[in-house]
Amino acid sequence: MLEAITHNLINIGWAILIFLCAYLSNVAFSLYYNIKIPLQPFNRDKAINSALKVAAFLVGLSLLCVAITTLPLYANQIGRAIPQEYSDLFADLIILGAVLVVSCKYILEAFTKFKIILEYKEETEK
Repeated sequence: MLEAITHNLINIGWAILIFLCAYLSNVAFSLYYNIKIPLQPFNRDKAINSALKVAAFLVGLSLLCVAITTLPLYANQIGRAIPQEYSDLFADLIILGAVLVVSCKYILEAFTKFKIILEYKEETEK
């Protein structure tokens, strides 16, 4: 059981790294965009909320991984066997599905801001 949990947590670790790259890319472009283009002041509350969002995602996804990994193992232990291929499929779907959805969202937002930043011309540049 511990081996299966460790294996899936390693997969979650890679998934979280992908998520963090996408999320932090979006944050970096957002900081520049919001401060330089619409000239908004730095918002400390937004930064704190952003950190809390990342922490919640990391903890939640890790716990979800443990739950989806241990559920079939527990079912087998009490005599309600779930075939291994289904257990593996469920774990992969959770890991890929959760991370893919949220990472793609932030990659799209980051790319959109990146494009706006590249296309923006200040009054003095026009």
